[in-house]
Amino acid sequence: MSHSSNSLVSAFLLPGLIPLVAGSLTLMGLLWLIAAPGAWAQQLARDASGLLQDLERYEQQLEEYEFEYGFFDIRLQEPLLAIEALHAELGDYPEMRATQNRRLQLTRTALGLEHPDIIPLVEAMVRTDIRLSNWTEVSDHLEHLHTLTVANYGIDSEQAMLALQRQASWYEIRVYVDENRERADNFMEARDIYEELLDLAKNKYSEDDPRLVPWLNKRAYSLYQQVAGLNVDSPVAMDMIQETARKDGPARLETPRMRGFNNPISPGGINRVIPVTEKGEPVGVAYLRLANSFINDIEDIAEAQGDAEMAALAQLYHGDYAYLQGRSIGRSDYREAREKLLALGIKTERLDAFFGRPMIIPIPVFYSRFSDLEAYQLSGSEMPLLGEVDVDEDADPWETAIHLGQFRAWEQGLASIPLPQPVDGLLEFQTPLYTVDVRFRINSRGNTSGVKGLVIEPEDRRARSRAVRAVRNLQFRPALYGNRSKPRDHVELRYQMMNESD
Repeated sequence: MSHSSNSLVSAFLLPGLIPLVAGSLTLMGLLWLIAAPGAWAQQLARDASGLLQDLERYEQQLEEYEFEYGFFDIRLQEPLLAIEALHAELGDYPEMRATQNRRLQLTRTALGLEHPDIIPLVEAMVRTDIRLSNWTEVSDHLEHLHTLTVANYGIDSEQAMLALQRQASWYEIRVYVDENRERADNFMEARDIYEELLDLAKNKYSEDDPRLVPWLNKRAYSLYQQVAGLNVDSPVAMDMIQETARKDGPARLETPRMRGFNNPISPGGINRVIPVTEKGEPVGVAYLRLANSFINDIEDIAEAQGDAEMAALAQLYHGDYAYLQGRSIGRSDYREAREKLLALGIKTERLDAFFGRPMIIPIPVFYSRFSDLEAYQLSGSEMPLLGEVDVDEDADPWETAIHLGQFRAWEQGLASIPLPQPVDGLLEFQTPLYTVDVRFRINSRGNTSGVKGLVIEPEDRRARSRAVRAVRNLQFRPALYGNRSKPRDHVELRYQMMNESD
């Protein structure tokens, strides 16, 4: 390749050098930098030219190996690995992905279709296809990883269960990244995997084994997510209702005394389910009752293990799910959980501070130790308060302003549901966000009022309005003052949601 050819190809591959240089530059901007005088632009061009020369050298070596050893010899991995690394440095992810596919073919031919060395290679392909926004391909890779781990470690191994959990986590991510926004279908895929994971765990462990607890809680929380999706103030709710009725039938969408009906003149015809519920109960309340049965199982495990602290916290979680059903029994659960924790020697001051601080419910992770739940509650509470509060110096501490930390929404149509966290780093990637600091009041039932947007970054009037509406629909465990719930004024929260303006 001539020097002039190197320069020309460099120009087209330079956008991939963004990770190596200075952030987000356009192709035209990079071309200008190449043409512009200055040591930095000259060095940038030299780096690109050097990478392309290295790439040409390794491609020549690959051709020689192919001629000498054949197209499927494992020794081709050496130049292919170098070529893949160079494409990564250039930011040429389509070529990087093609090289990984060639390496996969070689590895499977040389070592067999289910060899464990294939696992890290497929994981690398997951990362590349995430960069390329190839969401369906990522799902296929994760299914492949699950097949490989089952073949190498067994269907109920920790490795296979992690691989299956990755698939559920990825479907939760696809709820907000899929271009076609098939949110309900993706969510139901995740929910069904959590059900399968619990079945696997029950087959693997005895009924009183504490290792069942995380899987019981994940199953319960997935049912909360489903009910939250059925009741959102957006078109997603109707999609969720129809998908739920299709997969589970309409019975769990109805309150026993208020049967739902099919509206023959509604869009979608006779198959469009319109659920009817009793006042104060959400659509799909039966799913919350089922969720609470799994929390009861956690309490049974705690009692079988003689773990009184874990049992007390299970009752607290039970109260959260009961409260979401619109049942006042949740408050009695809170009081009883507090009394049990007090009897275990936890100081009154700690319990007063914990129960006096509202929390968004339910909690996605089950904490079996009160100190861990305290730490979760206080995470982010050190954020500075932004709003001015006129409170007398000698006022009761209950009247002081508090910051509840950060809440990131799942997506705009699920704006009052927390974004599920990826199960591990393999699936992590960044999206642009709106960040809105809001102030509001939480009443004695855990509902918000008087929501006011304080600061938004970047500034966007519509995003501010969406954030305020979403915070109005958040459900908190109410603050308890002694044995009764009490409003909390001057509450702040940092609300985040995906910025889809680009």
